[in-house]
Amino acid sequence: MKLRNLAMCLLLVGGLSASCIREDNSDCYNIYRLALSYHGDGTTDIFPQKIGSVDLYVFDQNSNCVSSTRLTDAEVDAQLTTLPPLEPGDYRIVCVGNAYGTKVENLDSRDLSKITFAAEDYINGETVSGNDSLYWSAIDYPIEPFSEYKMEETRTTYFASSHYDILVEVVNAPENVGKHPKIELVGVSPQTDFHNTAKGTATDYVMETVHDGIETTTAVNNIMRHKNHQDVYVRVTGEDGTEVALINFAEHIAKYKDYIDTEKHECLIPFRIEFSDPVPPPTPPDPPTPPTPGDENCVDITIGVPTWFIELVKPIF
Repeated sequence: MKLRNLAMCLLLVGGLSASCIREDNSDCYNIYRLALSYHGDGTTDIFPQKIGSVDLYVFDQNSNCVSSTRLTDAEVDAQLTTLPPLEPGDYRIVCVGNAYGTKVENLDSRDLSKITFAAEDYINGETVSGNDSLYWSAIDYPIEPFSEYKMEETRTTYFASSHYDILVEVVNAPENVGKHPKIELVGVSPQTDFHNTAKGTATDYVMETVHDGIETTTAVNNIMRHKNHQDVYVRVTGEDGTEVALINFAEHIAKYKDYIDTEKHECLIPFRIEFSDPVPPPTPPDPPTPPTPGDENCVDITIGVPTWFIELVKPIF
């Protein structure tokens, strides 16, 4: 009986060896690994703090997508995955991080500049409030012909940011503006391609707002990393439909260039729109001059960035 079992084991081992010698190596143990890393704007790996899901796409040398998969939680936690079985050749691997409410389009285009990811609401033709906190990486990965002497290989793909964080505060709004003004991001690039370039027809996002019950309405979300800030605006419209603020991104960033660096991976672009108390009518001079009608209802608006943001970027010791 023992001799029979030994013979069966030898046959099994021989069969496994034969399956790896064939031209089709799909049954072989895959030795190619991909490590995941994101350093942000420093030298420390902060991947676990910033990225919670990863979608992996493999393209052959003709830009055909030969594999796409979402990594398991265990793989994301380990920051390590094994590549799918691939024939020998040169491959391009693209990863998209945090694509929770994000969809990829045009995977069969064979052109990475035409393959894009965008908010599902945008793709479905609905109003967009913002994007996921998206990240992207790409790496070339050659697969060599099978050899029983080939050692395991691990290459690291380094992620980059695909988004800007946006924060808008509306403070001490008068009654006509209300607690929930309409806050729009005008002229936003709604898509990013597989080269990590923002693009697409300029689109307006309508941000979701929260009022603190005292004096401040806040809207927080993300947008794609557009390059032309001159074409993008924050627009605030009161509950009565009156436009009360229109802020150009380029002018705002230039004004606060000491605090806002759009070249950083982790970039927050904040806006603070503060209304003053109504201006009292002027004291009549001598001889008396009647006040200009409407002066008693004037409200000044100050546009800036939150004080806490300045202290965070430029801490005072």
